[in-house]
Amino acid sequence: MPTLKLRDLAGAIEARLEGDPDVSVSGVAPLEHAGPGDLSFLANPRYEESAKLSGATALIVGESFHGNGRNLLRVANPYLAYARAVELLLPEDAPVPGIHPSAIVDPSADIGADVSIGALVVIDAGAKIGSRTTIGAGSIVGPGVETGEGCRIFPRVTLHAGTRLGARCTVQSGSVLGSDGFGYATDEGGRHHRVPQRGGLSIGDDVEIGANVTIDRGSAGDTVIGDGTKIDNQVHIAHNVSIGRNAFIVAQVGIAGSTSVGDHAVIAGQVGIVGHVKIGDRARLGAQAGVIGDVPADAEYSGYPARSHREQMRAYALFARLPELFDRLKALESRLKRE
Repeated sequence: MPTLKLRDLAGAIEARLEGDPDVSVSGVAPLEHAGPGDLSFLANPRYEESAKLSGATALIVGESFHGNGRNLLRVANPYLAYARAVELLLPEDAPVPGIHPSAIVDPSADIGADVSIGALVVIDAGAKIGSRTTIGAGSIVGPGVETGEGCRIFPRVTLHAGTRLGARCTVQSGSVLGSDGFGYATDEGGRHHRVPQRGGLSIGDDVEIGANVTIDRGSAGDTVIGDGTKIDNQVHIAHNVSIGRNAFIVAQVGIAGSTSVGDHAVIAGQVGIVGHVKIGDRARLGAQAGVIGDVPADAEYSGYPARSHREQMRAYALFARLPELFDRLKALESRLKRE
């Protein structure tokens, strides 16, 4: 595990050091558990008291924190600086390039330089794997699948035919990308007939996909995930959905077919979105929102059916008062009857 002097760490994360530059740190820990040799951080003012009591050797903090003589690394964005510090102090093990003997790689597959292919991986005909990509044990890369350079595909991922990943993408275990969408035509007798799904799945650069995520291929044309978008665990994205750049999609979200999500949108946990609607750039959807129509750019929506968060909060406040209002109404009715 690396050990860094504070002067070196401050330079690496572009922080202003207050304290002893020769003090070293070798680990990271939460405020309440940190001890000698540990680095911690304060990004939320609610935890200032915990920061003051923390046993950490050094803290990454913002400009407003009063450190009382502590070793401080001051930055504009403590959480971002902490992320950079973790990469320095706790680096991930670099994968060893090579192909495991148990892997099955079709002779027509194009395997880039310094690729690491784990045990029991299957890479089908015509697949193209970018250089420095890692494919974890038990993963399946279907016919014609393409990955960019520097991707990390964890164990037990399935990439179906028609899937294309950009550079530096991460796909966590259990995810299935490019599977058939849910499309059926119903005949006069009530029987359901599958509509062939022949489109693809196009994923941009620097996209991160959590565990057990399912993203369908397009029925015609592509499902699209834009550059820099981050998708949490257990999300489902249906066929022909288009998601813009640098969106955040949190756990257990479901997005129905042909919906468009704009750049920098934030979709909180367990949000459900119907098909064929448009979520504007920088829109924010609160947890468990049920979206049944378009959401304008820069809007903040919540509730079911989803509407302006301000309106939703007013409605919740009135709902909480319903018992009181009902009692007052009954009392008024009784008074009118007596008169």
